[in-house]
Amino acid sequence: MGKDPTQEDATTEAPLDAPSNGSGLAVADGNPTSEVAEPLSPQDTAIVSEVVSDASETDQAQSSAIEPVPAVSVEQFESLQKEKQDLYDRLLRKQAEFDNFRKRTEKEKIESYDFAVANFILGLLPALDGLERGLSVTEGETVESYKRGIELILKQLRDQLTSAGVQPIRVTGKMFDPNFHQAVMREESAVLPENEIIEEMQRGYTFKDRLLRPSMVKVAVAPAEAQVEEPAAPAEAAGNEPEAVD
Repeated sequence: MGKDPTQEDATTEAPLDAPSNGSGLAVADGNPTSEVAEPLSPQDTAIVSEVVSDASETDQAQSSAIEPVPAVSVEQFESLQKEKQDLYDRLLRKQAEFDNFRKRTEKEKIESYDFAVANFILGLLPALDGLERGLSVTEGETVESYKRGIELILKQLRDQLTSAGVQPIRVTGKMFDPNFHQAVMREESAVLPENEIIEEMQRGYTFKDRLLRPSMVKVAVAPAEAQVEEPAAPAEAAGNEPEAVD
């Protein structure tokens, strides 16, 4: 049978003179299943371009952030492991050396302190010996000789304290200073200025320019004000008034 020339296959392309949809694409007439592609507006084209550009930049940033891991051989890995172990062993040795140094320093500090105290006590022993000899006084000893012996012992004690850095606080002719003096008595005086030290009750000391014990002193204060005199009585009579002297 011959093919009907009036029937055409649906897949047959449209003729060249078929009407187009305005974009240069031919549209087949009378084909209900064909879809017409509409052109993109300039605004949509810009949006699509921006999305594509952002996606490209994101991909580039991710690819640059991920650094490739270099390949390490077995020899290099073993070398790094050995170096790490050596450093760890050195750290342990340094910590042990520092701990031994700290203990040795503390021990030397204690020994130095004990040595200094021992030397100070050694300097006090002659004064102690003198006091013990003073207790065994013979009948022939006089008060003057006994006093000289006490003065020698006192000098030994003072010299030993001075060598250790202990100095007495001088108060003679000084003004009262609360940083070094402690006033235990007050005495009115019209001759001495106020707060001048009159007498030393107990001597104070300093140790290497630091107060060790304040001096107990008696200080002078201004005398109390005299009582206000009563006004003179008025004259009894005119005749009793004293005569004027020419």
